[in-house]
Amino acid sequence: MRILNATGFAAALLLAGCGSSAPPPPPPPAVAPIANAVTGSVSLIEPRELSAAAKVDIKVYDVAHPEIVLAQATLPNANKLPLQFNLPIDTSKVDPKGIYVLDPMLTDGDRRFLKKLEYQVLTDKAHTAKVDVQLAPEPTPAEKLFEEYRKALAQTGNLKQISGKYSNDNFGVAWDAFVSNGKVKFVREITDSFDDNNPVRTTYKAAYKDDKPWVIVRETSPVASPRQILSTTKVGWGDDGSLVLHEKVANSQTSEVSDGDAKAMREHADDLLGVAQGHAPKINTGAQTDNKAKDKKKH
Repeated sequence: MRILNATGFAAALLLAGCGSSAPPPPPPPAVAPIANAVTGSVSLIEPRELSAAAKVDIKVYDVAHPEIVLAQATLPNANKLPLQFNLPIDTSKVDPKGIYVLDPMLTDGDRRFLKKLEYQVLTDKAHTAKVDVQLAPEPTPAEKLFEEYRKALAQTGNLKQISGKYSNDNFGVAWDAFVSNGKVKFVREITDSFDDNNPVRTTYKAAYKDDKPWVIVRETSPVASPRQILSTTKVGWGDDGSLVLHEKVANSQTSEVSDGDAKAMREHADDLLGVAQGHAPKINTGAQTDNKAKDKKKH
């Protein structure tokens, strides 16, 4: 009886072991299909008025191979934001393991508006196919140039200063200049004109690069109230000599500076440079030092 019970017990254990085998693994999750279009809208982070010429250039491209563009389009009438877009995608050209981004750019004249965030689409974890894009303004070449001028102007306190003045019955002129290594880098000239019933002060602020006018700012104001700016004219040239900055603000209205006015301002800045450079202290070169030493030996 005991032998039979032991045998039955062993059989029961064998059957129990067979019944505890691991269940089959679950099937892999279904891969979401690649969208056949990327859609969405374009707007600005800070809304502003745009011209009728504003447009949006938008494309989807492969990050690893930027030359591979899956879709692109140019959208006119970008002054009416938000602007909707629909970019058809040929899914046969999409590598599921690739990384694709949406790249929008809005242009309005010299102004460009660019993305602040990276908009990944199609093959990202969410298989994004709809994107609401926000763009921010990029400084124009003129703004970049003027910002460089402002930084250079802020450094004039570290330079040697020279000054002069002259006058007659009709006007009085005072100027000062800032010199580095014997070279004039910045000149400021103030002219008070007394030949009419409303005396006007004209202030020139001229910065120089490679001994040439670089950026010039001209301001006009009443002599009696010099802080009351009547007009401000800015001109500046790039490294290639092209006129990059040409802006005038008067009576709260902004306009472009004519080529003739820009040329006249440059010629005046050249004259200022000549006067200031003539008063700049000379640099003692090594040759001059040696000559002085020889003179001392003779004596």
